[in-house]
Amino acid sequence: MNAKYKRRNYFIDKEFQGKYIFNAFLLVTLGSILFALIFSFFSSNTLSIVYDNYHLKLGTTPGILLNKILSSQWLFIVLGGFAIALLTLFFTHRIAGPFFRFEKTLDAMMAKDVSIRIFLRPKDQGKELAKKINQFNEMMSSNLTLMRQNATQIALCCHHIDAAEANEEKMALLKSELIKIKQYSQSSISILNEFKIIKE
Repeated sequence: MNAKYKRRNYFIDKEFQGKYIFNAFLLVTLGSILFALIFSFFSSNTLSIVYDNYHLKLGTTPGILLNKILSSQWLFIVLGGFAIALLTLFFTHRIAGPFFRFEKTLDAMMAKDVSIRIFLRPKDQGKELAKKINQFNEMMSSNLTLMRQNATQIALCCHHIDAAEANEEKMALLKSELIKIKQYSQSSISILNEFKIIKE
């Protein structure tokens, strides 16, 4: 892919991506708490012996294990949360980037610019939608080009009629040019009639 289409900013839509990162972190946290609760429930009637700092400790298995996990594994918990946030940011980037591009392209289309093409990266989501938007812009560009050419030809015919001298030759020219105007006009009307529009 061309270098100009590579996105360097991974945090494109802060609200959208922030919500997903928070939800993923919350889901993993709730999953961990649920696992701890289930583990505590099934091991609540068991005892464990731990050798800690030259001392033997006896206690219920859930209390001892959870205490050891929180005291000695806090770094892994923090790093795990950070890894989850990064992974979620990476995966939401593949969605937020195309959404951002779709929004900008549709804004341009509403501003009567149908010359824009959407280019997505190989692993981005929304390729089918991008393809359909590109096809729509190509179709609109083709139709508008033809209508512009028709309008130019009609204007040229009108100029020929105005420039001709008042005689029989002008009448013949007028008839010929009016036939052309009718053809160009019918071509434009035919293009316009292909579109379904909102009726006011």
